[in-house]
Amino acid sequence: MYDIGAIHRDDSVAIAYIRKPPNIPGLAYRTFAELADRGIDVDLILQTSMTASNGTIIFTVQQEDGERAREVLCEFFADYPETEIEIDPCAVKLSVSGEGMQGKPGVAARVFKCLWDAGVRIINTSTSEIKISMLIPQSDADKAYNALINGFEI
Repeated sequence: MYDIGAIHRDDSVAIAYIRKPPNIPGLAYRTFAELADRGIDVDLILQTSMTASNGTIIFTVQQEDGERAREVLCEFFADYPETEIEIDPCAVKLSVSGEGMQGKPGVAARVFKCLWDAGVRIINTSTSEIKISMLIPQSDADKAYNALINGFEI
């Protein structure tokens, strides 16, 4: 009914938070170019609304790159003391995907219900037409993965 083809689990992610970055043109480009120039691969980018006093850029890197990412970001944002950099090295990315998800109401609701029933806290979510990716605490990884496997009978 929901046409989920796969559930992917990545246990080796760290979440980077850039809180209260300056609201200047080209910031996303310059930030991610700086990370790329240092050989740090970025995945799952989320950005909240940028205003004069707040906003957040969130993305994932591999756990092994977490500390280097922190160093690069702290150096890059050194001229903006209000900007806060945090790296959470203890996250898991779960992705539910399938080409048949597009145009099927209720897929996201079912995913979130499976995790809610299992008592899993979702840190962040990103979606596309054929994939829902969630960042969750490592401590919830097994029960989240099993809840999705059982909930979608994969």
